[in-house]
Amino acid sequence: MSERYCQGCGARIQSTDPGSFGFVPEHVLEQDTVRCQRCHRISHYGRDEIGPVDASDSFESIRAGVDWSTGVCLVVDLLDFEAGLPPELLGLMRGKDVLLVVNKVDLIPDKTPLSELESWVRSRLDYYGLPRMQQVLVSAANGLGFPALADMVASLGKQVLFVGITNVGKSSVLQRLLRMRIGGGKRKQIEPTISPYPGTTVNVSRWSCPGGLVLADSPGFVPGGRISDMLLPALAQKVIPHKSLSSHLYEVRAGDIVYIKGLCAVECISASGTGLLLGFTGSGVRWQRSSSKHLDKWLEKGNKLAPIKQWEEHAVRLEPGQDLFVSGLGWVSARRAQYKLRLYIPAGAEYTVRPNLIGPKKK
Repeated sequence: MSERYCQGCGARIQSTDPGSFGFVPEHVLEQDTVRCQRCHRISHYGRDEIGPVDASDSFESIRAGVDWSTGVCLVVDLLDFEAGLPPELLGLMRGKDVLLVVNKVDLIPDKTPLSELESWVRSRLDYYGLPRMQQVLVSAANGLGFPALADMVASLGKQVLFVGITNVGKSSVLQRLLRMRIGGGKRKQIEPTISPYPGTTVNVSRWSCPGGLVLADSPGFVPGGRISDMLLPALAQKVIPHKSLSSHLYEVRAGDIVYIKGLCAVECISASGTGLLLGFTGSGVRWQRSSSKHLDKWLEKGNKLAPIKQWEEHAVRLEPGQDLFVSGLGWVSARRAQYKLRLYIPAGAEYTVRPNLIGPKKK
């Protein structure tokens, strides 16, 4: 008997070990298409009782999927853009036609024009040495940009693989495409399993579409340096932006800190004048302001949901119109003044200084 795979997550179907990927009760094996018990429970009860796929296994699945493909859609989260371009993942796609699918555009305030976001993405691709990569901005939540995405996917050949780091909405993008004409419309079929948990997709899953097109989902690549990956699921789900973007504006002087309780703090060492720091996060956590004398209190070392044992300090200079972006968490943006800052983040977390994503841009 040939091996079968879960259409939701790609795991090999088995009926012997309920604690492993791909388990289904024996009577389910009689069905033509099968969804594993883990996918069923994630979709209906919001519970992942097994946990994420091993990072090395997911990497090998992505490698095999890229080799199979004629073209690749690389899905990134606009709000965590830098984390979505890890060199290891980009290296796997060398020599392939790649379309950059920038998701979660709906979380950006309406007053920011789409053309401004497109220019920002293009400038970041130039910065990372990817000037020829095509891009399309989309929202898997409301369908923005999907007609253009469908047209561009059709130019990638007959075997198109969707890749990306964990929690960028890759499976949600593919699910919406499968419901469009390119994917066969809303015909009855098992779709990719959508979950707030990282590592839900176990192996490459494929869907046959009209005209001989095959669209495939792959496991999420596990990047390094994201604070969201250092947290227990109950807190990680609050940190990762899903429904809205939270922003808070503070006048910050020397001796002030802005912080996210238990996760990060930015201390003002000096400012060139009366300046502002504008902080952005997912809606489940927020930037707050306090005095540097309360730093240890607000870092909350020992928080059970954020098992962070070591902290690092970094000196940062932030010009007006620049963001200090902390991977997997959020960012602060300088207004009116130049700042000398000291950044406190968990050991191993990554940060970058970049042109501001939201707000007036330098000419």
